[in-house]
Amino acid sequence: MNSVAIDPLPNQRQGRLMLALIVGLLALPFIIGAGLYFGGWHPSRIGHHGHLLNPPRPLPEPILRSTGKNAEKWKLVLHISGPCTAECTSRLDEMRRIHVALYKNMSRLSRAVLTDQPDDPALLALHANQPDLMLLTTPPDAPLAGITDPVLLVDPQGLVIMTYPPDASPQGMRADLDRLLKYAWTG
Repeated sequence: MNSVAIDPLPNQRQGRLMLALIVGLLALPFIIGAGLYFGGWHPSRIGHHGHLLNPPRPLPEPILRSTGKNAEKWKLVLHISGPCTAECTSRLDEMRRIHVALYKNMSRLSRAVLTDQPDDPALLALHANQPDLMLLTTPPDAPLAGITDPVLLVDPQGLVIMTYPPDASPQGMRADLDRLLKYAWTG
């Protein structure tokens, strides 16, 4: 019987080459990701429409105590100083529409006005027409440190996590709330 010796070397080389190719393809996304991260690249479009506060800032304790039964909900707060003008009234109407547009998640959000004039007739009239609108008083000794935007998004723990400028679009605020309430377990 004539036996022919088969050289196992070509099969081993092909196997090693295939293994190296598979490992290289699996490592490629990590290599690209590390290069982008350490190179300082950031996406040109961000996913939110407001200003994300990092770190979040707590609401003053007297304000948190006055939220009562709504303490464990997400809050959309309009922060005003002085009397409520036509701009304030229209912003509150936009906030009410956003709240209603949340549909199934509507019960997880409450709306509030944070003001230094709680006896303002315009605010009292709005509160009479919208009983679910909370009127919160800004304590004189506990200002909101460094927050200048009028609309605040407050988490159930009382932290201001995002603010919206005066010209923020209601569609953008609603998109942020939809996404937030979809993934949030609290509130």
